[in-house]
Amino acid sequence: MRRALITGVTGQDGSYLADFLLEQGYEVHGMVRRSSTEKFERITHIKDRLRLHQADLLDELSLINIIKDVEPDELYNLAAMSFVPTSWVQPVLTGEFTGLGVAGCAQLRRVLAPR
Repeated sequence: MRRALITGVTGQDGSYLADFLLEQGYEVHGMVRRSSTEKFERITHIKDRLRLHQADLLDELSLINIIKDVEPDELYNLAAMSFVPTSWVQPVLTGEFTGLGVAGCAQLRRVLAPR
């Protein structure tokens, strides 16, 4: 069974991808960022079939731990700034998520869980 890890699994695209991969027989893991209010509306119908893990793209140790724990065959990064007006107000943070976070995930995946 193929194992996939999806960052941004609670977003629109992440939830659609999780649906699709589950239909294909994958074991699907989702990375969620800790927040004061959990928003799982988009994955409510599949939440019992997913394995959710708390981590953050900007926290290297949490990425190391999740990739070691999950050992994904495939890694999909769909995490992003979830509120567009904030992306204009906080451009550096937005760039870190969309640029550095992606690079960190890809590099850690190659180093920690080669298959």
